[in-house]
Amino acid sequence: MEKVFCISYSDFGYLLSEQDWKVEIKKLDDYDYGVFEDILSSGQFLIKRRFLSNLPDIFDDCSETKSEPVLPEDIKRFIFQRGDREVYVISSTDFEQLFSLDSRDEYGCVFVEQNRITCKCADPEDLAEDVVILASGGIDLNNPDLNL
Repeated sequence: MEKVFCISYSDFGYLLSEQDWKVEIKKLDDYDYGVFEDILSSGQFLIKRRFLSNLPDIFDDCSETKSEPVLPEDIKRFIFQRGDREVYVISSTDFEQLFSLDSRDEYGCVFVEQNRITCKCADPEDLAEDVVILASGGIDLNNPDLNL
């Protein structure tokens, strides 16, 4: 089984707000309907948050529960990596129940077998929104015309 990093939702928020993130915004050329991604990097961490610009009417399905239009199923909204490993964000309560005996690194992460994560991971839509709020450093991450 593959080993992955896991972090609690509260430690994820702390990581977003305390790290000095380098931000790049680029267009994904594989899609013809204006898909962009924010690429945030800090040390060994990499976050990709994808969003639509110039939203076609067919995708106009914002709702009261989502702050942005839902992406087509073949596009992941949120990708979080540490080095070449995926990082899973889970609720702080679940994290404590699952990993209370594991040692954590300086960021609050544990490095575990993927099959030990027996709970639901945090909603990628919520995590993407947290990136905009906590890690942007005042940069409009929804602006595809921004030259960084």
